[in-house]
Amino acid sequence: MHTEGSKALVVCRSAVARSASRVEFQLQIADKNYQVYFDSPRAELNGSVEAAVCMAALGSMRNSAEIHVLDSVSTTFLANQQRLAEIFSKWFPQFHQPTWMAEQTSPVKKYATGRVGCFFTGGVDSFYSFLKHRAEITDLIYVHGYDVRLEDMEKRLAISAMGAAIEQATGIRFIEIETNAIRIFKDHGKWGLHGHGYGLGTVVRLLAGYLDRIYIPSSFAESELMPWASHPVTDVLFSDESISVVHDGCEQGRAEKIRAIASNPMALQHLRVCWEKLEGAYNCGTCEKCLRTMTTLHGLGVLSTARTFPGALDANAVRRLLLNSPSALTFANENVRFLDDMGLESSEIRHAWQHVINRPGWKRKLIHRWRRLGNQITRQLNKLWSARTKLKSGGG
Repeated sequence: MHTEGSKALVVCRSAVARSASRVEFQLQIADKNYQVYFDSPRAELNGSVEAAVCMAALGSMRNSAEIHVLDSVSTTFLANQQRLAEIFSKWFPQFHQPTWMAEQTSPVKKYATGRVGCFFTGGVDSFYSFLKHRAEITDLIYVHGYDVRLEDMEKRLAISAMGAAIEQATGIRFIEIETNAIRIFKDHGKWGLHGHGYGLGTVVRLLAGYLDRIYIPSSFAESELMPWASHPVTDVLFSDESISVVHDGCEQGRAEKIRAIASNPMALQHLRVCWEKLEGAYNCGTCEKCLRTMTTLHGLGVLSTARTFPGALDANAVRRLLLNSPSALTFANENVRFLDDMGLESSEIRHAWQHVINRPGWKRKLIHRWRRLGNQITRQLNKLWSARTKLKSGGG
């Protein structure tokens, strides 16, 4: 089956097992097999091969592999995915345009369910798109296992409670989908930079037939766009006649989005931006995402009413940040501009952000190494102290 120049094979099949709430896929990417599941008791998921293609595409590009689609695949969707792979291979040199082989392509019917979805994590982008399109949205979609680990049950329960509260307040259905699929994306790229767009695209395809249209909230304003996993040029390529995808919110930057939602009590009660792996912590209040969000809320004078964050902002906590990615620097500069616009150009918080932005790369690396070494020493001392305490206890 391999064509000349192919180094590996990616095999895509429709779901091999399913119940009313669960679909399961077996995927072969090069020499590795994956068993992936998606479970959602409130929405019927379709186990079509299009979802398998979304999961397999990143690995195929990373391995310069042939994608072999065994089951009938949507003609429009396949053409769109070929275009998406072409874009990725130009954006990221480690990814290469794969060879495609489909046993059968066929047109799909246009559905009319009357349902419109929006991906929703409780973050700034999510709340902005949700509130902007609230009149037409019937379903908010949250995926357990993407930004929160499946084993972090405390945080997962908090997110479920958030969704239930929003559903009760608005009548808009909160759909939770659980999956172990993140490994298949992380094995072949970085989740934020390369993978999460395909992760969302997979869920789009699972919901084809349940939703007519789905919004993907944007990560960046139009002026800040860069090669990124979720992008207005690529997200729409998960569409076909059965479901359309809209990349939403590029008309506003993050600070302006916060300004737009800051007057909404529901957003201030439930806003969740933190991805730190802290067991049960809804927002840690100290990471880059928390601090930049808190900065904008502080500038607007509403931080004390945002119930999911500390009520005060510490400039020293901002100064300790290490901005190690272009996206983090983009958002930091946006915060500085926002504080200037709010007349806070002389504030301690503004100076702290400028200090972080101006810190040279060599110094960031040095500080990072020292902190990592300090953490390693602390862990070793804690182990020694624990062993000593157990020895004393046993000896007693």
